Amino acid sequence: MGSGDGGAAPIPRAPLVRWLALCVLVIGAFLGVVSALNTGVYSAGGFVARYLDALQRRDLAAALTTPGVTVPSGLSAAALDRDALVGPTETRIVRVLADPDGSRTVTAAYELAGRPHHSDFRVEPAAPLFLLFSGWRFAETPVGSLEVEVQGGSGFRVNGLAADAGADGRVRLAVLSPTLAVLDQQNRYVVADRQPVPIVGTAPTIAVVELRASDAFVASVQEEVDDFLDACAEQDVLQPAGCPFRRLLEDRVIERPDWSIASYPEIDIVRAEEGWLVPPASGAAHITVDMVSLFDGTVSTVDEDVPFEVSYRITLRDDGGVEIRAA
Repeated sequence: MGSGDGGAAPIPRAPLVRWLALCVLVIGAFLGVVSALNTGVYSAGGFVARYLDALQRRDLAAALTTPGVTVPSGLSAAALDRDALVGPTETRIVRVLADPDGSRTVTAAYELAGRPHHSDFRVEPAAPLFLLFSGWRFAETPVGSLEVEVQGGSGFRVNGLAADAGADGRVRLAVLSPTLAVLDQQNRYVVADRQPVPIVGTAPTIAVVELRASDAFVASVQEEVDDFLDACAEQDVLQPAGCPFRRLLEDRVIERPDWSIASYPEIDIVRAEEGWLVPPASGAAHITVDMVSLFDGTVSTVDEDVPFEVSYRITLRDDGGVEIRAA
């Protein structure tokens, strides 16, 4: 008679060892990847690098939703627009210092408009990502203020985007740091030179935009003044009504006088405390008129230039029109 089976055959040890070793290797590799990401992409320096990359890509939404980015109250959000965002280039993290409270001070180097700058960012631990990766947030918001004073008006541009400083010509803009704000103005009536303003921290940055009359503005007022003087010259009286020139005679005029403009005043436009001003400018009108002496009846002709001077105050109306009145 044959003997029966004494029990199940044992699992060979070699495949089990290999399987356990594979598991250990996979877990070790996974933990190594997590550790590497926590010291790289998800480190304090990596957090700041991602924020700077969002600025460089002009990804305003990503920058504003970075943990710890808040806009201080009392600042205008007019410049927080993707079209007005000029971020840094050539960004790199150069140093990370650990602070006693667990926060980090991250120093970043970068360029704005080709010029080198650097900034320090304080970041602090935040809730971990996916329970595995280190989370960080800005301990101090990287949103600063740009205080703009507009001399000669209220309108200006930030990186080509229209902005307004209000009735008092002053505005405090919220700006992401680091960015570049190029201030200028360019419209039909007024212009201002381009002024690059680097924003490299959160301390208030102060800038002044000096408006001046555009060439088209000056030419437009010159044309209106010339037309006005021509209309004055069409009045065949010795004292044209509302005009800057006249000729007084003691004798009797035989025929109506003939006026013409010998030289037009050369107009300039400068800023005034309120609006714009045409400073005093000289011109000359020419008069030709025959007259008879009341003393002895002799006839003579007045044929001469009559000098005059003009000065005006100019107001730019909200509807785009121009109001010119004698100063």
